[in-house]
Amino acid sequence: MLPLCRDLAREAAAAAVHVQTLVILDGADPAAEAALEAESIPFVVKSPEGPSKGEALAFATRALSTRTPDPVSEASFVMVFDADMRLEEGFFSRLAVPEGTEAFQLPVRPAGIPATAAARVEAFSLAAATRVEDLARDGEGLPVRLRGKAMGFSPRAWREGPAAARGTTAEDSEATLRLLARGFRIRALPAPLAFDEVAGDSGTLARPRARWFAGHLKLLATGAADLLRIAFRSPRSAFLLAADLWLRPRALVLGLLALGAAASDVVLICLALGRVTGSLLPPLLASILSMTALVLELRASFAARQVLGTPPEVPPVSASDLVAFTGVWLRALGRAARSPGAWHRARPEA
Repeated sequence: MLPLCRDLAREAAAAAVHVQTLVILDGADPAAEAALEAESIPFVVKSPEGPSKGEALAFATRALSTRTPDPVSEASFVMVFDADMRLEEGFFSRLAVPEGTEAFQLPVRPAGIPATAAARVEAFSLAAATRVEDLARDGEGLPVRLRGKAMGFSPRAWREGPAAARGTTAEDSEATLRLLARGFRIRALPAPLAFDEVAGDSGTLARPRARWFAGHLKLLATGAADLLRIAFRSPRSAFLLAADLWLRPRALVLGLLALGAAASDVVLICLALGRVTGSLLPPLLASILSMTALVLELRASFAARQVLGTPPEVPPVSASDLVAFTGVWLRALGRAARSPGAWHRARPEA
Protein backbone atom coordinates (compact mmCIF):
# COMPACT_ATOMS: atom_id res chain seq x y z
CA MET A 1 0.00 0.00 0.00
CA LEU A 2 2.65 2.54 1.02
CA PRO A 3 4.90 1.75 -2.00
CA LEU A 4 1.97 2.43 -4.33
CA CYS A 5 1.21 5.73 -2.57
CA ARG A 6 4.86 6.74 -2.91
CA ASP A 7 4.79 5.80 -6.60
CA LEU A 8 1.73 8.01 -7.11
CA ALA A 9 3.42 10.95 -5.40
CA ARG A 10 6.66 10.45 -7.34
CA GLU A 11 4.96 10.21 -10.73
CA ALA A 12 2.64 13.15 -10.05
CA ALA A 13 5.64 15.33 -9.18
CA ALA A 14 7.57 14.14 -12.23
CA ALA A 15 4.67 14.93 -14.59
CA ALA A 16 3.67 18.12 -12.74
CA VAL A 17 0.05 16.97 -12.38
CA HIS A 18 -2.24 17.23 -9.37
CA VAL A 19 -3.11 13.84 -7.93
CA GLN A 20 -5.19 13.28 -4.80
CA THR A 21 -4.56 9.89 -3.24
CA LEU A 22 -7.17 8.20 -1.06
CA VAL A 23 -6.66 4.81 0.57
CA ILE A 24 -9.80 2.80 1.32
CA LEU A 25 -9.40 0.51 4.33
CA ASP A 26 -12.08 -2.16 4.34
CA GLY A 27 -12.38 -2.53 8.08
CA ALA A 28 -10.33 -1.13 10.94
CA ASP A 29 -6.57 -1.72 10.64
CA PRO A 30 -4.64 0.16 13.37
CA ALA A 31 -1.23 -0.66 11.90
CA ALA A 32 -2.18 0.54 8.41
CA GLU A 33 -3.88 3.64 9.81
CA ALA A 34 -0.78 4.56 11.82
CA ALA A 35 1.48 4.06 8.79
CA LEU A 36 -0.74 6.22 6.60
CA GLU A 37 -0.98 8.96 9.23
CA ALA A 38 2.81 8.96 9.59
CA GLU A 39 3.15 9.79 5.89
CA SER A 40 0.13 12.15 5.80
CA ILE A 41 -1.72 9.98 3.29
CA PRO A 42 -5.53 10.49 3.39
CA PHE A 43 -7.66 7.41 4.05
CA VAL A 44 -11.18 6.35 4.95
CA VAL A 45 -12.14 3.32 7.01
CA LYS A 46 -15.24 1.33 6.10
CA SER A 47 -16.84 -0.23 9.12
CA PRO A 48 -18.04 -2.90 9.22
CA GLU A 49 -15.86 -4.45 6.55
CA GLY A 50 -17.19 -6.19 3.44
CA PRO A 51 -19.15 -7.65 1.89
CA SER A 52 -17.47 -6.68 -1.39
CA LYS A 53 -15.01 -4.35 -3.06
CA GLY A 54 -17.95 -2.65 -4.79
CA GLU A 55 -19.40 -1.75 -1.38
CA ALA A 56 -16.05 -0.30 -0.33
CA LEU A 57 -15.87 1.89 -3.44
CA ALA A 58 -19.46 3.04 -2.95
CA PHE A 59 -18.73 3.84 0.71
CA ALA A 60 -15.69 5.94 -0.23
CA THR A 61 -17.73 7.82 -2.84
CA ARG A 62 -20.40 8.65 -0.26
CA ALA A 63 -17.75 9.75 2.23
CA LEU A 64 -16.13 12.07 -0.31
CA SER A 65 -19.48 13.58 -1.34
CA THR A 66 -19.78 15.19 2.11
CA ARG A 67 -16.65 17.27 1.49
CA THR A 68 -16.66 20.71 -0.10
CA PRO A 69 -15.66 20.68 -2.84
CA ASP A 70 -16.41 17.05 -3.65
CA PRO A 71 -13.08 15.54 -4.84
CA VAL A 72 -14.88 13.16 -7.22
CA SER A 73 -16.81 15.95 -8.96
CA GLU A 74 -13.65 18.07 -9.22
CA ALA A 75 -11.49 15.29 -10.67
CA SER A 76 -10.63 14.81 -14.32
CA PHE A 77 -10.51 11.06 -13.72
CA VAL A 78 -10.92 8.71 -10.79
CA MET A 79 -8.44 5.83 -10.95
CA VAL A 80 -8.48 2.54 -9.06
CA PHE A 81 -5.47 0.45 -8.07
CA ASP A 82 -5.09 -2.57 -5.82
CA ALA A 83 -3.04 -1.90 -2.71
CA ASP A 84 -0.08 -4.07 -3.73
CA MET A 85 0.37 -2.60 -7.21
CA ARG A 86 3.30 -0.51 -8.41
CA LEU A 87 3.67 2.04 -11.22
CA GLU A 88 6.30 2.27 -13.90
CA GLU A 89 8.48 5.36 -14.12
CA GLY A 90 6.91 8.03 -16.31
CA PHE A 91 3.42 6.73 -15.50
CA PHE A 92 1.48 10.01 -15.70
CA SER A 93 3.72 11.40 -18.42
CA ARG A 94 2.77 8.43 -20.62
CA LEU A 95 -0.92 8.49 -19.72
CA ALA A 96 -2.64 9.82 -22.86
CA VAL A 97 -6.41 9.47 -22.61
CA PRO A 98 -8.18 9.94 -26.00
CA GLU A 99 -10.52 12.91 -26.26
CA GLY A 100 -14.02 12.11 -25.08
CA THR A 101 -13.02 8.96 -23.18
CA GLU A 102 -14.93 8.45 -19.94
CA ALA A 103 -13.70 5.00 -18.91
CA PHE A 104 -10.45 3.21 -19.64
CA GLN A 105 -8.48 0.12 -18.71
CA LEU A 106 -4.68 0.18 -18.53
CA PRO A 107 -2.39 -2.78 -19.24
CA VAL A 108 -1.19 -4.76 -16.23
CA ARG A 109 2.09 -6.61 -16.02
CA PRO A 110 3.14 -9.11 -13.37
CA ALA A 111 5.58 -7.70 -10.84
CA GLY A 112 8.60 -9.97 -10.67
CA ILE A 113 9.07 -13.48 -12.00
CA PRO A 114 6.33 -16.02 -11.19
CA ALA A 115 7.87 -18.99 -9.46
CA THR A 116 5.09 -21.59 -9.30
CA ALA A 117 3.21 -23.43 -12.03
CA ALA A 118 -0.16 -21.76 -11.39
CA ALA A 119 1.47 -18.34 -11.10
CA ARG A 120 3.06 -18.76 -14.54
CA VAL A 121 -0.34 -19.41 -16.10
CA GLU A 122 -1.83 -16.48 -14.20
CA ALA A 123 0.95 -14.19 -15.42
CA PHE A 124 0.38 -15.18 -19.04
CA SER A 125 -3.41 -14.90 -18.71
CA LEU A 126 -3.18 -11.42 -17.19
CA ALA A 127 -0.69 -10.17 -19.78
CA ALA A 128 -2.61 -11.65 -22.71
CA ALA A 129 -5.87 -10.11 -21.50
CA THR A 130 -4.71 -6.56 -20.79
CA ARG A 131 -1.86 -6.20 -23.28
CA VAL A 132 -3.21 -8.12 -26.30
CA GLU A 133 -6.92 -9.00 -26.23
CA ASP A 134 -8.19 -5.71 -24.81
CA LEU A 135 -6.22 -3.64 -27.32
CA ALA A 136 -7.41 -5.80 -30.23
CA ARG A 137 -11.04 -5.40 -29.19
CA ASP A 138 -10.67 -1.68 -28.66
CA GLY A 139 -9.22 -1.32 -32.15
CA GLU A 140 -12.34 -2.99 -33.61
CA GLY A 141 -14.74 -0.98 -31.45
CA LEU A 142 -15.77 -4.09 -29.50
CA PRO A 143 -16.51 -4.15 -25.75
CA VAL A 144 -13.55 -4.03 -23.40
CA ARG A 145 -13.88 -5.44 -19.90
CA LEU A 146 -12.81 -3.68 -16.75
CA ARG A 147 -10.27 -5.73 -14.80
CA GLY A 148 -10.90 -4.25 -11.35
CA LYS A 149 -7.53 -2.48 -11.14
CA ALA A 150 -5.49 0.05 -13.11
CA MET A 151 -8.67 1.59 -14.53
CA GLY A 152 -9.93 5.16 -14.77
CA PHE A 153 -13.26 6.98 -15.02
CA SER A 154 -14.71 10.42 -15.52
CA PRO A 155 -16.79 11.52 -12.50
CA ARG A 156 -19.98 10.68 -14.41
CA ALA A 157 -18.76 7.23 -15.43
CA TRP A 158 -17.49 6.59 -11.91
CA ARG A 159 -20.90 7.17 -10.38
CA GLU A 160 -22.68 5.07 -13.02
CA GLY A 161 -20.13 2.25 -12.89
CA PRO A 162 -17.86 1.33 -9.97
CA ALA A 163 -19.64 3.48 -7.36
CA ALA A 164 -22.92 1.70 -8.16
CA ALA A 165 -21.63 -1.84 -8.84
CA ARG A 166 -22.20 -3.29 -5.40
CA GLY A 167 -24.80 -5.98 -6.10
CA THR A 168 -22.32 -8.85 -6.56
CA THR A 169 -18.79 -9.89 -5.62
CA ALA A 170 -17.78 -9.50 -9.29
CA GLU A 171 -17.77 -5.71 -9.18
CA ASP A 172 -15.52 -5.26 -12.22
CA SER A 173 -17.82 -7.29 -14.48
CA GLU A 174 -20.90 -5.66 -12.95
CA ALA A 175 -19.48 -2.19 -13.60
CA THR A 176 -18.59 -3.21 -17.16
CA LEU A 177 -22.19 -4.20 -17.89
CA ARG A 178 -23.59 -1.08 -16.22
CA LEU A 179 -21.40 1.30 -18.22
CA LEU A 180 -21.82 -0.40 -21.59
CA ALA A 181 -25.60 -0.62 -21.12
CA ARG A 182 -25.72 3.13 -20.44
CA GLY A 183 -23.83 4.05 -23.57
CA PHE A 184 -20.32 4.48 -22.18
CA ARG A 185 -17.40 3.12 -24.17
CA ILE A 186 -14.59 1.51 -22.18
CA ARG A 187 -11.26 2.11 -23.90
CA ALA A 188 -8.17 -0.07 -23.61
CA LEU A 189 -5.02 2.05 -23.51
CA PRO A 190 -1.62 0.67 -24.57
CA ALA A 191 0.29 2.50 -21.83
CA PRO A 192 1.37 3.16 -19.13
CA LEU A 193 1.96 -0.10 -17.29
CA ALA A 194 0.89 -0.95 -13.79
CA PHE A 195 2.64 -3.83 -12.06
CA ASP A 196 0.58 -6.39 -10.17
CA GLU A 197 1.91 -8.85 -7.63
CA VAL A 198 1.06 -12.37 -8.80
CA ALA A 199 0.44 -14.68 -5.87
CA GLY A 200 2.32 -17.95 -5.87
CA ASP A 201 0.47 -20.32 -3.55
CA SER A 202 -2.73 -22.01 -4.66
CA GLY A 203 -4.72 -20.83 -1.63
CA THR A 204 -4.09 -17.17 -2.36
CA LEU A 205 -4.92 -17.72 -6.02
CA ALA A 206 -8.08 -19.66 -5.23
CA ARG A 207 -9.72 -17.20 -2.83
CA PRO A 208 -10.47 -14.37 -5.29
CA ARG A 209 -11.57 -16.95 -7.84
CA ALA A 210 -14.10 -18.29 -5.36
CA ARG A 211 -15.80 -14.90 -5.23
CA TRP A 212 -15.51 -14.76 -9.04
CA PHE A 213 -17.67 -17.88 -9.33
CA ALA A 214 -20.28 -16.63 -6.87
CA GLY A 215 -20.31 -13.12 -8.30
CA HIS A 216 -20.74 -14.18 -11.91
CA LEU A 217 -23.46 -16.65 -11.01
CA LYS A 218 -25.43 -13.84 -9.36
CA LEU A 219 -24.59 -11.51 -12.25
CA LEU A 220 -26.45 -13.86 -14.61
CA ALA A 221 -29.64 -12.57 -13.00
CA THR A 222 -28.75 -9.04 -11.90
CA GLY A 223 -26.95 -8.16 -15.14
CA ALA A 224 -29.47 -9.68 -17.58
CA ALA A 225 -31.28 -6.38 -18.20
CA ASP A 226 -28.02 -4.55 -18.92
CA LEU A 227 -26.90 -7.30 -21.30
CA LEU A 228 -30.22 -7.03 -23.17
CA ARG A 229 -29.75 -3.26 -23.54
CA ILE A 230 -26.33 -3.89 -25.05
CA ALA A 231 -27.78 -6.56 -27.36
CA PHE A 232 -30.41 -4.14 -28.72
CA ARG A 233 -27.62 -1.84 -29.90
CA SER A 234 -25.13 -4.50 -30.97
CA PRO A 235 -25.94 -8.24 -30.83
CA ARG A 236 -22.35 -9.10 -31.72
CA SER A 237 -20.98 -7.00 -28.87
CA ALA A 238 -23.41 -8.56 -26.41
CA PHE A 239 -22.51 -12.08 -27.55
CA LEU A 240 -18.76 -11.49 -27.27
CA LEU A 241 -19.16 -9.79 -23.90
CA ALA A 242 -21.33 -12.60 -22.53
CA ALA A 243 -18.82 -15.20 -23.72
CA ASP A 244 -15.97 -13.25 -22.14
CA LEU A 245 -17.80 -12.89 -18.83
CA TRP A 246 -19.33 -16.34 -18.43
CA LEU A 247 -17.38 -18.79 -20.59
CA ARG A 248 -14.70 -18.68 -17.95
CA PRO A 249 -12.36 -19.72 -16.54
CA ARG A 250 -10.51 -20.70 -19.68
CA ALA A 251 -8.61 -23.44 -17.88
CA LEU A 252 -11.85 -25.24 -17.02
CA VAL A 253 -13.53 -24.47 -20.34
CA LEU A 254 -10.56 -25.86 -22.26
CA GLY A 255 -10.60 -28.96 -20.07
CA LEU A 256 -14.31 -29.48 -20.67
CA LEU A 257 -13.84 -28.99 -24.41
CA ALA A 258 -11.06 -31.57 -24.45
CA LEU A 259 -13.19 -34.03 -22.48
CA GLY A 260 -16.15 -33.36 -24.78
CA ALA A 261 -14.07 -33.97 -27.89
CA ALA A 262 -12.61 -37.19 -26.44
CA ALA A 263 -16.03 -38.48 -25.33
CA SER A 264 -17.55 -37.72 -28.72
CA ASP A 265 -14.73 -39.53 -30.49
CA VAL A 266 -15.20 -42.59 -28.28
CA VAL A 267 -18.92 -42.64 -29.10
CA LEU A 268 -18.14 -42.28 -32.82
CA ILE A 269 -15.72 -45.22 -32.69
CA CYS A 270 -18.27 -47.37 -30.86
CA LEU A 271 -20.94 -46.48 -33.42
CA ALA A 272 -18.60 -47.23 -36.31
CA LEU A 273 -17.67 -50.62 -34.85
CA GLY A 274 -21.31 -51.45 -34.28
CA ARG A 275 -20.93 -51.83 -30.52
CA VAL A 276 -23.77 -49.35 -29.96
CA THR A 277 -26.59 -48.21 -32.20
CA GLY A 278 -27.65 -44.68 -33.01
CA SER A 279 -27.03 -41.73 -35.29
CA LEU A 280 -23.51 -40.59 -36.04
CA LEU A 281 -24.59 -36.97 -36.48
CA PRO A 282 -24.86 -35.76 -32.82
CA PRO A 283 -21.45 -37.05 -31.64
CA LEU A 284 -19.87 -35.95 -34.93
CA LEU A 285 -21.17 -32.40 -34.49
CA ALA A 286 -20.09 -32.39 -30.84
CA SER A 287 -16.60 -33.51 -31.79
CA ILE A 288 -16.29 -30.93 -34.59
CA LEU A 289 -17.51 -28.07 -32.38
CA SER A 290 -15.27 -29.04 -29.46
CA MET A 291 -12.18 -29.41 -31.65
CA THR A 292 -12.91 -26.15 -33.48
CA ALA A 293 -13.22 -24.26 -30.18
CA LEU A 294 -9.98 -25.82 -28.93
CA VAL A 295 -8.13 -24.88 -32.11
CA LEU A 296 -9.40 -21.28 -31.92
CA GLU A 297 -8.33 -20.98 -28.28
CA LEU A 298 -4.89 -22.39 -29.06
CA ARG A 299 -4.49 -20.01 -31.99
CA ALA A 300 -5.42 -17.06 -29.79
CA SER A 301 -2.89 -18.17 -27.17
CA PHE A 302 -0.13 -18.56 -29.77
CA ALA A 303 -0.95 -15.13 -31.22
CA ALA A 304 -0.79 -13.56 -27.76
CA ARG A 305 2.54 -15.25 -27.09
CA GLN A 306 3.96 -13.87 -30.33
CA VAL A 307 3.01 -10.36 -29.25
CA LEU A 308 4.23 -10.75 -25.66
CA GLY A 309 7.34 -12.77 -26.38
CA THR A 310 8.87 -14.67 -23.46
CA PRO A 311 10.15 -12.04 -21.02
CA PRO A 312 11.06 -13.28 -17.51
CA GLU A 313 7.83 -11.94 -16.01
CA VAL A 314 5.72 -13.89 -18.56
CA PRO A 315 7.60 -17.20 -18.87
CA PRO A 316 6.56 -20.14 -21.06
CA VAL A 317 3.62 -22.21 -19.87
CA SER A 318 3.70 -26.01 -19.93
CA ALA A 319 0.91 -28.58 -19.93
CA SER A 320 1.67 -29.40 -16.28
CA ASP A 321 1.32 -25.69 -15.45
CA LEU A 322 -2.17 -25.74 -16.98
CA VAL A 323 -3.09 -28.78 -14.92
CA ALA A 324 -1.92 -27.02 -11.75
CA PHE A 325 -3.91 -23.91 -12.63
CA THR A 326 -6.99 -26.03 -13.30
CA GLY A 327 -6.54 -27.37 -9.78
CA VAL A 328 -6.63 -23.81 -8.44
CA TRP A 329 -9.95 -23.19 -10.16
CA LEU A 330 -11.40 -26.47 -8.89
CA ARG A 331 -10.33 -25.50 -5.38
CA ALA A 332 -12.00 -22.11 -5.88
CA LEU A 333 -15.16 -23.82 -7.11
CA GLY A 334 -15.30 -25.91 -3.96
CA ARG A 335 -14.77 -22.86 -1.75
CA ALA A 336 -17.49 -20.95 -3.61
CA ALA A 337 -19.92 -23.86 -3.26
CA ARG A 338 -19.34 -24.01 0.49
CA SER A 339 -19.78 -20.25 1.07
CA PRO A 340 -21.15 -18.57 -2.08
CA GLY A 341 -21.97 -15.22 -0.48
CA ALA A 342 -18.72 -14.78 1.44
CA TRP A 343 -16.11 -12.11 0.75
CA HIS A 344 -13.11 -14.30 -0.02
CA ARG A 345 -10.11 -12.02 0.44
CA ALA A 346 -6.99 -12.84 -1.56
CA ARG A 347 -4.94 -11.96 1.51
CA PRO A 348 -7.06 -12.40 4.65
CA GLU A 349 -4.45 -10.69 6.82
CA ALA A 350 -4.34 -7.51 4.65
